[in-house]
Amino acid sequence: MAALAAQYIRANKLDEKTGLTVRALSQSLLMSTATPLLEEDSGFNDYSVLRQGAGLANIGAVTTADSYIMMAENATAGAADGKVKAELGDDPERTGVYSTSFTLNNLTDEEKRYTLSADLFTQDLFDLYGEGVYFLDVWTTPCALMWTGL
Repeated sequence: MAALAAQYIRANKLDEKTGLTVRALSQSLLMSTATPLLEEDSGFNDYSVLRQGAGLANIGAVTTADSYIMMAENATAGAADGKVKAELGDDPERTGVYSTSFTLNNLTDEEKRYTLSADLFTQDLFDLYGEGVYFLDVWTTPCALMWTGL
């Protein structure tokens, strides 16, 4: 799929229009248009990012996308390479406050408006032996989210 995305970008000169490399724009479009997969056995929670990455890629969604996302440089080590993800890291002070930022870039000449939403989840825990010793599960569990923005 990456090769098809790259072919589409080159054919439509989107790398020239955006100033991004074909690789960075391909990754951004593939990741930002992917559909997250849900795991039936967990009560239809999202599959772990460790198991599914950005989700199910869809080349049709890539070729019809009218915008793309670029993460801020502090979001992830791969932000400059077009990876659409946030690595929140550790919270040694246990404040529970994490932040990241991104830019939505319009590929058209028309004004666009967006309604933003987010699903936030983490790895679930399980007590294998019933002794109060917890391990990270392969399933996810939803987290409470307070969304602040512009």
